[in-house]
Amino acid sequence: RLNDGNWEETSCPICPEGTSTRLYLKCSDRFREPKLFNYHLVECDGCGLIFLNPRPSSALLSEFYKSEEYDPFLSVQSNPSLYDRVYFSIRDFMLKWKKKLILKYVSTGSRILDVGCGTGEFLQHLSPDFSVEGVEPGEAAAQWAKKKLGLQVYQGNLKAADFKNVSFDLVTMWHVLEHVPEPLGTARELSRIICEDGYLVIALPNIRSLDANIYKSSWVAIDAPRHLWHFSESQLKKLLSKAGFVFLKSGGMPFDLFYNALLSEGTSLKMRGASQALSTPLRLPISILFSLTLGSLTNNQSGKYYVFKKTATL
Repeated sequence: RLNDGNWEETSCPICPEGTSTRLYLKCSDRFREPKLFNYHLVECDGCGLIFLNPRPSSALLSEFYKSEEYDPFLSVQSNPSLYDRVYFSIRDFMLKWKKKLILKYVSTGSRILDVGCGTGEFLQHLSPDFSVEGVEPGEAAAQWAKKKLGLQVYQGNLKAADFKNVSFDLVTMWHVLEHVPEPLGTARELSRIICEDGYLVIALPNIRSLDANIYKSSWVAIDAPRHLWHFSESQLKKLLSKAGFVFLKSGGMPFDLFYNALLSEGTSLKMRGASQALSTPLRLPISILFSLTLGSLTNNQSGKYYVFKKTATL
C-alpha cells in the first residue's frame, strides 16, 4: 500500500503550469487492492485531459508491474489454456493488421522502432521486410526478445537509449504512451530520432468510449496506477504538435473492445464482489454491441490508433 512519501503530484502536460483540475473518478489497483479506491483520476479544466493525480513516484512505478496477472510472457507460454489459444489467434491477426497499417506509410526496407516492444513478436513479424529495433523497460521481456528471438532491443527507457538523430522512418507505440511519466518529453525525443517526413503510430485506450462509461472504475483500461494518462484525439494532437508532429489519421483497434469488455467483467467481480456476476449476462453483450455500433459511427472506439507525421524539428 502506498504511503504519503511515495506519492507525487503531477500536472497536465498540455496546458500551462498551474491549470486547475477537478476529480473525474476514484479508482483502484485491479491487481493489488481492487476494493480500495485510493487512486484519483482528475480532469484538466483547460483541455479536458484525464490523468492520475497524485500518482506513485517514478522510482516506484516499476513495482506495480510485478503482478503475476500482468505477465508479458503470456504469448510464449508452453501450456496454453483455451483462453490463451484464442489470444494467440487474435495476436497473430493483429500482427498482420499492424504490418498492413504501417505499409501504408513506409516501404519495405525502412527503419522501424517499436517503443515498449515487450517480448518482441511484432518486431519479429516485421524483421524479414524491415530494419527493426526495439526499446523495452522490462528486463526479462527485453532479454527474451534479444536472446530467444535474436532482435536488437535496448533495455530501458527511450531517452536512455540515446539513438542518433533521424534514425528511424517510423516509430510505433502500441498501448505505451499512457504508461510514460513524461509524455511531452517523450514526444520531443521521438521527434529528434524520427527522420523528416517520418511517421509516428500510437495506440491508446479511449476512456471516453461507451464501454468505458458503462464500466466506469471497473473499466480494465483505467489500470491505475500503471496507466497515467487518458488522451483523447484532440488532446493527443495538442501534445504532439508541441513536438513538431501533424495528425494524419485515426481509427479503431480491432478486438480492443472485446478484450476490454471481457476483462472489465472480471475487474468488476474483484472490485465489487460476486453479485456483479448477475449483471454479466446482460451487461457484457450490451456493452459490446452498443459500443461497437456507436464506436464505428463516431470514431470513438474502445481502443484507437493515431498516425502522425513529423514536419519540423522544434
